[in-house]
Amino acid sequence: MSRKLISLAVASALAGAAGFAPAPVFAQGAEIQALKDQLAALSAKIEQLEKGQASTKKAVEDTQATADKTADVVAQERSRFSFAGDLRYRNESFDVQYVPRDRDRDRIRARLNANFRVNDTINGQIGFSTGADDPRSGNQSLDGQNSRKSFGLDVAYVTWAPNTKWKLTAGKQRYPWTRSPSLFFDNDVNPEGVSVNFTQGNFFAGAFYDWLAERALSNSNVTNTTNTDSIMFGGQVGYRIPFSDSVRLTLAATYFDFDGVDAYNPLFGGSSFGNTTATATATGGPCARVVAAGTNCLLMDYNIAEVFADLTASVGGRPLRFFVDYAQNLEAEENPTARDKLDTAYSAGISYGAANATKGTWEFGAMYQQIEKDALFGQFLDSDFGDGNTDTKGFVVRGGYTVARNWTVNATLFLNELANDVPQNGIVVFNEATPAPLDTTTINGVFDRDYKRLQLDLNYRF
Repeated sequence: MSRKLISLAVASALAGAAGFAPAPVFAQGAEIQALKDQLAALSAKIEQLEKGQASTKKAVEDTQATADKTADVVAQERSRFSFAGDLRYRNESFDVQYVPRDRDRDRIRARLNANFRVNDTINGQIGFSTGADDPRSGNQSLDGQNSRKSFGLDVAYVTWAPNTKWKLTAGKQRYPWTRSPSLFFDNDVNPEGVSVNFTQGNFFAGAFYDWLAERALSNSNVTNTTNTDSIMFGGQVGYRIPFSDSVRLTLAATYFDFDGVDAYNPLFGGSSFGNTTATATATGGPCARVVAAGTNCLLMDYNIAEVFADLTASVGGRPLRFFVDYAQNLEAEENPTARDKLDTAYSAGISYGAANATKGTWEFGAMYQQIEKDALFGQFLDSDFGDGNTDTKGFVVRGGYTVARNWTVNATLFLNELANDVPQNGIVVFNEATPAPLDTTTINGVFDRDYKRLQLDLNYRF
């Protein structure tokens, strides 16, 4: 279009020049021919520019289409599964006071996790582990005449992170709060519920809840206590203080509010794992009416405040770590046997080195811990320390060495005492003075029962 306008303008100019200029005819014709040649050259340049513009536009469109296609391919690739897992072979031996014969067993634990990505802000994980339904252990003993071992759903959660500060997670998930190296919580427990986490700089915070037991309202019993669910609500705030590039102190405070546990039985396998209990009667008695007669319920509530300090540094090119952890059940009541509130737990430890995936790395550590009977909620407690119960105290010594990449050998020794404040009763012991089969006797009132446990592990990661 622009070329036609230029041609028309030039033609008009030529016509005007031809009609009014007094120059001779031959000179006038030469000038007109020169103008025509210039017009032709100008038109050719304009045509060339238009072709170049069209070619550039097509190249831009093709580039955009290629970029869009590449982005789709990348997004699809990033949304695919990635797999990781581990296998552990463990030999475990026990030396427990009043048990006539030491126990020895071999166990395995296998875990497989599939990480998935939905888009740039949503990802998650689905994982399976041996151990069937035990929330505190994925171990399977080598027993049962070579029977097949059970697998169960270990984790299943999705995380939405709209930006670098906020994260929302729903499902059966890893611990949503930061923990110290203490054994207040078992590493195999994966809480079930919803959590929100916030991080900005060195500050971090979180809020979460965990379903422990869901109870439907019964048509035959419409009292208010029959449909109370057992749920744990909690929140945490913390701050990481970087003293230098190699020294950092983490401080955190966490509060756990357990609802629907006092007079109820949110107990795995019927065990309170050391927490004080009462026995339900036909009318409920000290327990809620939903608890069947003859079974146990928790005698008190659990609202637990925990604070810890965790210092990490680099010494000799290896990590050095020291921590202290303190917790108290603010709702603990007087224990009917000890006649005292048994509401406090504390732990302190030190470690040096880190046996990670790299060949030749090693670590060593030791800690001391004491947990009074109602200081912590027993269902979360580490299942190895003190036979997995509260009312215990003692030392833990551990070490590890990476033999080859992703293959680590670990050893852990527990030197604990059971029944520190409330005695154990009904302990069946061997009695050599009595002939078989009546060669056992029962003793009561046992305090500070020695408990030794040694674990030798071969850990493989893939």
